[in-house]
Amino acid sequence: MVAVLLAGLPVVAGCASRPVNVDDPATRQMLSLLMPAKIIVEPFTGLKSFDGDALPDGLEVVLRPVDAFDDPVKIAGVLRVELFYFRDASGERQGRRIEQWEVPITTPTDQRAYWNRVTQMYEIPLELNLLSVRAEDRYVLEVTYNTPLGEHMRTEHEFEPPVRRREGLTGQ
Repeated sequence: MVAVLLAGLPVVAGCASRPVNVDDPATRQMLSLLMPAKIIVEPFTGLKSFDGDALPDGLEVVLRPVDAFDDPVKIAGVLRVELFYFRDASGERQGRRIEQWEVPITTPTDQRAYWNRVTQMYEIPLELNLLSVRAEDRYVLEVTYNTPLGEHMRTEHEFEPPVRRREGLTGQ
């Protein structure tokens, strides 16, 4: 009886999991298949009314992380979202920074709050002091994703407030 128990011991010990070494190139390559390769700020991003009236209350960021095959994936980590005035006639499109937000997506609650299963995108409502936003200006939104592996992905999106688009202003 003892021999049968001892004979089964190596099998049980062999089932113990080992920590994954993310510094191993083969492991990183395998994980890269599951991780986002880039993040895309969708054109639906912009000033939005969250209470149903016509006046914007804040900024809604619509973000689609995609893998190496351009398929949508979920992310875990922290997003840094920055809103800048657009700088015309310059190699650097970002003017003065208006606002910055840190958006953690680190818990199941965060995932449920921001992930839209139908569109397979994150929809992130952000409060914004609308006194700092004018209809005659253009804006640059920069989103930086800090992955759990310590990598950073960055994307920019230029947009105009909806009032400006409706009035047909060009900003020229």
